[in-house]
Amino acid sequence: MPVDLVLRPKHVLSDYDLSVLRVCYPQILPPEICNILWDKILRACYHTLLDGKCTNEGRALMQLDFRHFQVKVESLTRLRPLPDPHIVETYIKAYYLPENSLEKWIQEQTEYTPRQMMNLLQCVSQGSKKIRLNLTYFMEDLDLNRR
Repeated sequence: MPVDLVLRPKHVLSDYDLSVLRVCYPQILPPEICNILWDKILRACYHTLLDGKCTNEGRALMQLDFRHFQVKVESLTRLRPLPDPHIVETYIKAYYLPENSLEKWIQEQTEYTPRQMMNLLQCVSQGSKKIRLNLTYFMEDLDLNRR
């Protein structure tokens, strides 16, 4: 679980992990540089969360993991507000959309990779091969039209 790796206690961190965290302390770098670094780190973490496979049971856990991640990061950085949490929040909410609304949602999204979209579709359609095929064909057609 990526959240557990990022949020593990300091006594479990490797020397490399500690050196990365030290770089982000304002005593070493100006606050503006720390904020830029945290911004990039958080965006990479968001996409790592989105790249994970999800099951129906894992959807609620993903919400809890993300909230836990946000709280911990807020204690580590002065960056406020945290950049673009809506990327993860919107993705998680899409799991709960009905099929026809999901098609519209997919058309409107540009910040997610095709892999992330396919992971979402596979999770949403776990109970129905027909829904999975319909949404997969829809995604392929949409991808061809965007090129």
